[in-house]
Amino acid sequence: MNTYESLTVQRAALYAAHHLAPAATAAELVVRLRIETLRALTADHIAPPPNLIETVLASGDRDLLVQLAGNRHLDEEAAVRMARGGDPAVGHALLTCRDRGERVRAAVWADADPASADWHTEVVTPLLEHTSPWLLRSALYAPFPELVRHAVRHLAPYLPPWIVVDRVLSTCVAHPRPVHARAELEAFAELFHDEDNASHHPEPAAVFREAAAADEPAAVLRAARARLGGHPRPRADHDSWLLGLRFGDRLEAPPGGVDWAAVLREDARLPYAIGPKVELTRHEGCPEALVFAAVRAGLDTSYAVHLRSVQPTAPLPSDVLDDDPPADLLVWGIDNDRLALDEVLRVVTPASEVLAALHRLCPRRTDSVPDDEDDDGSTRYRGPVPAALAPALARLIEPLGDDPEAWISLHHLVARFPGTCHELVAAAVAHAADERAKGTPVTWPRGLAARFPPDAPKGARAHLYALLNAAPDHVQCAVIPALDLRAVQHLTVYYPLSAKVRAHTYAVRGTEAAVANAAHWEMPADVVDGLLDLDDPEVNASLYDFGGIAQHERIRICAGRPRGGGSGRVPISPALGDLLARTSAATRRNWLLAALDSGDPMLVRSMLGRTRLNTEVGRLRVAVGLWERHGPDAVASLLDETQYPGRRPGAKHPFPATTHRTLRTALAAPTPEAGLASVREILAAARTPDAAAGYILRTGRSDERLEHFEAEYGITVPWDLLIAADDRQPLSEDLSAALAAHPDCPRRLLTAYLARIDFPIGIHEPDWLPSALDDGRLVPADLLTLAAPAGNALAHLGGTDLPFTEDLTRLAAETDFDPAHAEHWTVAIRLLPEFTGTLPELLATTASVLRHPLGSAVAPVEGRDSASS
Repeated sequence: MNTYESLTVQRAALYAAHHLAPAATAAELVVRLRIETLRALTADHIAPPPNLIETVLASGDRDLLVQLAGNRHLDEEAAVRMARGGDPAVGHALLTCRDRGERVRAAVWADADPASADWHTEVVTPLLEHTSPWLLRSALYAPFPELVRHAVRHLAPYLPPWIVVDRVLSTCVAHPRPVHARAELEAFAELFHDEDNASHHPEPAAVFREAAAADEPAAVLRAARARLGGHPRPRADHDSWLLGLRFGDRLEAPPGGVDWAAVLREDARLPYAIGPKVELTRHEGCPEALVFAAVRAGLDTSYAVHLRSVQPTAPLPSDVLDDDPPADLLVWGIDNDRLALDEVLRVVTPASEVLAALHRLCPRRTDSVPDDEDDDGSTRYRGPVPAALAPALARLIEPLGDDPEAWISLHHLVARFPGTCHELVAAAVAHAADERAKGTPVTWPRGLAARFPPDAPKGARAHLYALLNAAPDHVQCAVIPALDLRAVQHLTVYYPLSAKVRAHTYAVRGTEAAVANAAHWEMPADVVDGLLDLDDPEVNASLYDFGGIAQHERIRICAGRPRGGGSGRVPISPALGDLLARTSAATRRNWLLAALDSGDPMLVRSMLGRTRLNTEVGRLRVAVGLWERHGPDAVASLLDETQYPGRRPGAKHPFPATTHRTLRTALAAPTPEAGLASVREILAAARTPDAAAGYILRTGRSDERLEHFEAEYGITVPWDLLIAADDRQPLSEDLSAALAAHPDCPRRLLTAYLARIDFPIGIHEPDWLPSALDDGRLVPADLLTLAAPAGNALAHLGGTDLPFTEDLTRLAAETDFDPAHAEHWTVAIRLLPEFTGTLPELLATTASVLRHPLGSAVAPVEGRDSASS
C-alpha cells in the first residue's frame, strides 16, 4: 500500500470513529491520534464528519484548527465560530480559503486585535502582498489602517465614492495624532488625483484635500460621505450588498430594500457587468431601464436562461421597435408578453429577423428528443405554434392561401426583403400573380436533393418553414409536395407535421420522401413508428442506417417480417446489404448480428465479411435461417463461397472446419427435411441450460466468452447453474469478474466474488461495484463484512453517500470491540493500513490485543493471510 492509499484508509477509519464514538471518547481520540487527525484534515476536498468538527473546535488545538479552517466543506456557522476565537493563524486560514463567504471574513476582522504583533505578522503583512479583489474586499473593513489603505488603493475603481470616503475616514480616525491623519489624507488625495482613479472618482481627491486643510477633518469626511451616498447616516448592510453586487455575489436584498437611486448612480459611474445586471432583475422594484439593459446585454450570453423568467411590469421602451431589434430581443419580448406579435409583424423590419424569432418561439418539448441548439442558440426541433401566437400568424399567412407559387415566391424574396412581415406576404402574393400573368409559373429555384443525414434548416428555408409550421393541414398538403426534396426532408424531420400531412406527402412525392424522412437519429417515437409501419424496404434501410430504432426492430427488418405480423415477407433492400458490408464491427457489431437468424444470403454474406462468429451456436443459427428460407442449396452455396465483402481475397472461410463437417453431413442426409432436422437438433442441444453453462465455465478469456455468449446464443445466462457450480467449487477469478460486471449478476455470485478478492482502492476499484450498490444487489454491510483489506472497503464507503454507521455499530457489538474506548479505536486505526483481513477480523484482532496484558502472547485473529495479524 502506497502512502496515498495509507492516508486514505486511515482518514476513512478516523472519520468512521468520530461518527460512532461518544463525545468524551472523540476528545481523547483527537489527543491520542493528533498526527493522524492532522493528516486527515489536509484533504480539504473531503468533508470531515460533524462530530470531528465539534471535537476540534472544543480542543483549542491551534494546528488542528488551522487545518480545519482550510477545509472547503466547512459549514459557515462552524467557520464563524472559529473566527470568533481571535487566533491570527486561524484567521489567516479562513481569509485565504476562497470558499469562505463574506460573513466569515467579516467575523475574522471583528475579532482581530490591532494591538497584537501576531496579527500584524501572520495576517496583515502577508495580505499586503495580495491584490486579488476576492481577498481584499473584506479587508476594507479590517481594523488595520495600512491594510484598509492597501485595499482602497487596489479596489478603488470598483468602490462607490461614499464607501471610498467612509473607508478613508476609518483610517484617519484610527490615527491618534492629527498630523498623521492629515498626512494620510494627503496620500489619499494624491492617489485619487491619479488619472485612472480620477476617471472613476472625480470628487474624492478634492474632498481629501479639503479635509486635510480643515480643523476637523473627520467632519468634512462625514459630510462628504452623506452627500455622495444620499443618506445622512452610513448604511453598512446596503454598502455590503452593493459591493457584493459589483463582485458578482448572488445576495438577497438588504434590510430596508434596495436603494435604486444608489444603484443607478453606480451603474452610470461604472456600468455593471452582465452578471450583476441580470442579478438586479431578481429584486423587487428594479427600474425598467435596468431590466431592459440586462435583457439587451444578456440575451446572447450564458445568462440568457436567467432572463426567461424576468417579468417587467412596464412595456418595452417605445424606441425598441425602431432600431431593427435583434431576434434575441424579439423572442424575449414576445415570450414575456412585452411585445404584441401583431405589432411586431406589422412594424418590425427586416422580416427575416422576425421570422428567425418565430422559428425559435416554437421549440419541440419531448422527453425522448433532446432540444439541441444550433450555433445561433436556436433549437433545431420545432413544436406546434403556441396558442397565443396562432391568431396573429393565421392573419399574416391568410393572403398566401394554399397557393404553392405564393409560398415559393415568399422564399425567393425573404432573404433580402427590407420590409415587414405583412409587406413580405403582400409582395409574395403579388409576385406569384405577376409571374402567372406572364405564363411563367413560379417553381423552386435550384432544387436540392435530400441529405443523409440531414442538416438543420437555416436562413431563408427556416424563415419559410416558420410560417408553414403555422399553416393548417390543407395548406401544408398543397404546398409541401411542391417544394424541393431538401425542404420536404427538413419539414418531415424537424417539424411537427400531422400524420395526415406526412401520409399525403409520402403519397405525392413517393418513397423518396419517406426515405428522406427516415434519415435522422432523433425523431419522436410516433414518427418512427409511422415509418416502420410502411414496411417499405428502402425506408427500412434508411431507418437502419440513420434512425434511432431498437435492436428488435433491426432483427425484424433483417428477417423480413412485417411489422403488423402475418406470414408475408418484406423484401430486403440492396441498400441494407451495402450498409452492412461497410459497417464496422468495432462500433456497431449489434447492427451486423441482427442478421444472424435472417436467412437472407445477401445480409449473411455482408455480416460474415465484417465480423467473426465466435461460437458454434451462432454459426448454426446462420445455417438454420438460410436452410429454412432458401433450402439446402443456400447453405451449400455459403460453404462454397470464397469472396465476402470486407475480407481480403484468399482469406479463410468464416466458418471453421468443424462447422463445415457438421453442415456437409446434414447436406448429405437422405432428404432436405432430415438434414435440417439434424442441424436443428444439434443447435437445440447446444442451447440447453446445461450446455450453455458448460460453455461459460470453460477456462480462459472468460470476459470475451461471456460477451460471445450474450451476442450469439440468443438465450439468457443460466444463473442458477452457475451458482450451483460455484457452490461445488469456487469459480475462477477471471470468470467471477466477468460475471460480476454483468448487469443481471445475482447477489449470491457477487458476494462470493467479493469475499475472495483483494478489494482494490481508488482508480483500481471495479466498474461493477457502484451499480451493484445502487440497485441493491450489494449493500454496505456486504463490504464491511466480506471485503478485505478492511481499510479499502471502509475508504470506498467513506467516499459515497451510502449509510453504513448502523452496520458498523452492529459489527462492533458482535465482537469485544468497544466504541466507547479510545484505546480500541487507536489500535484499530493504526493497524488498519497494513491489515489484510476483513473489518470483523480487524475488530476482533483489536479486542484480542487489548485483552492481553503487556508482554503476554497474543493470539491474533486470522485474516486472509498471516499478515493480517
